[in-house]
Amino acid sequence: MTSHREISPLRSLGLSVYLPSAFMAVGQMALLVILPIYIVEGGGGVVAAALVFAMRGFGSMLVNVPAGVAIARWGHRATMLSGTGLMGVSAVMIAIASSHWVVAGATLMFGAGMGAWLLARLAYITEQVPNWQRGAAMSGLAGLQRLGVVLGPFVGGIGVEYLGYSAVFLAISVIAWITVLLLWLFAPPGGGAHQERDGRQIPCLGYPATAVTAIPTFGLMTLVPTVLRRHRKVFLSAGVFVFCLQLLREQRRLLVVLWGTSIGVGVEEIGFIVSIAAVADMAMFPIAGYIMDHWGRKVAGLSCIGILSVALGLLPLTSTVMTYLLATVIGGVGNGLGSGIILTMGSDIAPAGERSQFLGVWRMVGDLGALVGPLMTSIAASIVVALGFSMIVGLGGGLVLLICVDETLSSRVTSKIGEPDGYT
Repeated sequence: MTSHREISPLRSLGLSVYLPSAFMAVGQMALLVILPIYIVEGGGGVVAAALVFAMRGFGSMLVNVPAGVAIARWGHRATMLSGTGLMGVSAVMIAIASSHWVVAGATLMFGAGMGAWLLARLAYITEQVPNWQRGAAMSGLAGLQRLGVVLGPFVGGIGVEYLGYSAVFLAISVIAWITVLLLWLFAPPGGGAHQERDGRQIPCLGYPATAVTAIPTFGLMTLVPTVLRRHRKVFLSAGVFVFCLQLLREQRRLLVVLWGTSIGVGVEEIGFIVSIAAVADMAMFPIAGYIMDHWGRKVAGLSCIGILSVALGLLPLTSTVMTYLLATVIGGVGNGLGSGIILTMGSDIAPAGERSQFLGVWRMVGDLGALVGPLMTSIAASIVVALGFSMIVGLGGGLVLLICVDETLSSRVTSKIGEPDGYT
């Protein structure tokens, strides 16, 4: 008889998660690249562009806790459908907006939809994939996100050049509704925390397993302090690293574009260069998955945040298209080496009895970093200062990971020999 261990749980994710993720990644990345340029060319300036861009992270951060509760009560499928539908509606609002204030509000909604979609997807994969395969699963998902980074900026740049911004925003809405259709057809119903099966978690090094017990009842006002208090060791160590890495990544998305415009690189060229860097980024995801599952999560995280910090530090030294391209590609390589690192660490640590709630707070910490980065740029009002400070924050986050964070790759891969692991 064929054991369930001989059938990879990754196969079941193809149509229900990976295909929708590929479509949505294209739309998300197109929006994130062209939106700052849209604001700058509309007369808003760097400060306005950074503030509007920050609304995406703010919306995602606001929705994480409610989305965690929604997943526990109504399941992953309903939450993913709601999130992608909200992105479709908000993209239309951006297309027809008559002021930067409306664009900011719609961007906030887009971020909220994105946050709900990403959290539901993460919680679903956490339940389906065991610790010893999770690096490959999450890096593959991150690889698809990078595919969106390759296609999104390039298609978005070409679309703006020949069709205009409104047409591109409407196209992003169409992509979101295609994703809704795919989820409706292929994502299994249910899958909420109430349907978790009994089992035993494999303890990660330094993070003891939590027994599967009755699902705790959380209120929206008490969930965050309760989860932070229960898991304060995690959030004071790994959480600091996640905050710094997400700040660095969001700054890279924003500042690479703004620096390109400041040295006279055109919109189409920026889109092309960002796509080239994304190819380098995407090429790293199999290596990232191998590193995480064989050498540990910390090696992957240190490689990622270290190279990203160096790349942002190099960017102010560029003044030509070629040097700008080189620094951007170095950042792509660094980012790619951390493909799925935050998702994987969160999945490793999430307690079986409260996964969606824990992951909601986990993502909130990362989204707080993603929000702080652009806000920091808007306050600094100087791209060079923002780049330098981002580099310092990144190097500090790497130091915290090196010294304070325990390895989350399980030291007991008992699931490979057929014992229950508690993750499925």
